[in-house]
This record gives sequence, structure tokens and C-alpha cells, in this order.
Amino acid sequence: MTRTIAYEAATASSRVGLWWMAVGIGLTALYTLVFVITGYHGPVVDAVVWALCNAAPHVLLAIPLVDRLGPRLLRTRLNRAVGVAVLTSLVYAAVAYGATIFLLALTSRIETDGLFVRFFQGPAVVWQSFQALAYAALALTAGMLIDARRAMAPLSAARSTPPACRNWLVRTPDGIVPIDPRELIRVEAEGDYVRIVLPQRTILSRIGLGDCAERLVDLPFLRVHRSHLVNSDAIVRAEPAGNGRIQLQLKNGDQVITSRDGARLVRSASI
Repeated sequence: MTRTIAYEAATASSRVGLWWMAVGIGLTALYTLVFVITGYHGPVVDAVVWALCNAAPHVLLAIPLVDRLGPRLLRTRLNRAVGVAVLTSLVYAAVAYGATIFLLALTSRIETDGLFVRFFQGPAVVWQSFQALAYAALALTAGMLIDARRAMAPLSAARSTPPACRNWLVRTPDGIVPIDPRELIRVEAEGDYVRIVLPQRTILSRIGLGDCAERLVDLPFLRVHRSHLVNSDAIVRAEPAGNGRIQLQLKNGDQVITSRDGARLVRSASI
């Protein structure tokens, strides 16, 4: 069990690592393409190196924003979340700018006694700042969306999974009888008893119609009359019965006339 959990955790970490590697490669390729399109005529290797210097800081800085800070913003008050997002984006832009020029200095081919640092000037400064702020906003948004999707996953699974349904142990005059409530066609109040109608048999029990309704809340049963519960999956046809009522033809051949409230319930359940 412990080994299985550890293996699953390692597999998940590997997938995340590969995903971020793919992001880094894609961003580097995009920067290389931009350099080529905007008139760079030097060696392709230099273009790739410069592209990597631009892409690497953004990938490394985006990881904690996506994995940590973005999800936390969803659990923070709106005014505080906006303030944190703005401050984080400004810090991100400053750090990304410094890291980019530092990496470019490390990879410079100009022979000097030390690092050859060239700061961005003019429109390049505006562009670097804009893209850094955009990347920060994108990383925070991605983190919030991923966390929201994780939070919604259990709810989606619960909606798509049919409710667990156990057999009933019904006390009858002849003893205790197990039945599958999903097989019920209808339940009818009959004096001190209820008549439980199944495809092949009918059972009398003192369980009570109200108790049956509570037990069948997760199944497609309609209270079509104060004395009748009907499985909507067992309805073959519905016809007007006059005075606002409906006559239901069930798959076992039974016919049930609804009340006016029951007729409205049947109509509201139809599509």
C-alpha cells in the first residue's frame, strides 16, 4: 500500500516535471522565432541561447505562482487577493528582468575581465516589463483555475456516480423479505399497510408510505398521489384523466391516476 502511494506520487511528480519542461521548450522556441522574424541575422545558436535566457526566468518564477500562490488567492478575500496579485506581479517583473540580463551576461561571447552586462533600453524595457506582468497574471490565473478544477473534481465524480443502493429488509406478515428498491414499480398505501409492487410479485408491509418516500429519495420516484409513489422509469404512457389529472400506464400493466398536484409533478419531470 505504502509503495503504491509512493509510486503514484512519484509518477505525478514526473508528469508535472515533464509538463514544465515542455512549457520551457515551447517558450524558448517561441522567443527564437520572434528573434528570427524581427531581423536577427547572427548564428542560430546565439538566437537559441538568448531565447533560453529570456524563457528560463519566467518558467522558474511561474512554478511557485501556479503551484502555491495562485491556489491561495482563491481562499483569500477579494481586496487582499487583488493587492497580493498586483504586488506579486511587480516583484515578478523586477526579478525576471534582473535574471534575464544576468543570464545574458553569463552567456555573452565578448571577452572581458568580468561579466558584460547590457541593460535593456527604450522600447525593450517597456516590452520586457509588459511581458513579465502578463506572464505573472497568466501564472496566477492558471494556478487558480487548476485549483478550482481540483476542488470541483470530487463533486463531478459524485454527480456522475449513481448513488449506492442497498437491498431493503422488509418485514411482512410472512417474515422478513429482501428486495432491491431499484426494481420497485410503485408503492401504494393500503390501510395500515403499503403495497410494494415489483415486476414479479407484490409485498404488503407496515413500513409506511412516508418512510418509503424518504428511503427512495435518491431514486427516480414521484409522489403522484398522497397514496402513491411511482417509479418514473416504469411509466410507459401518460394520458389525460380529466379534472387536471393524468392516468399513468406502467410497464407491468398497472394504471395509476394521479392527483392534480401529482400531474403537475409528472409534467415538470418531463422534458
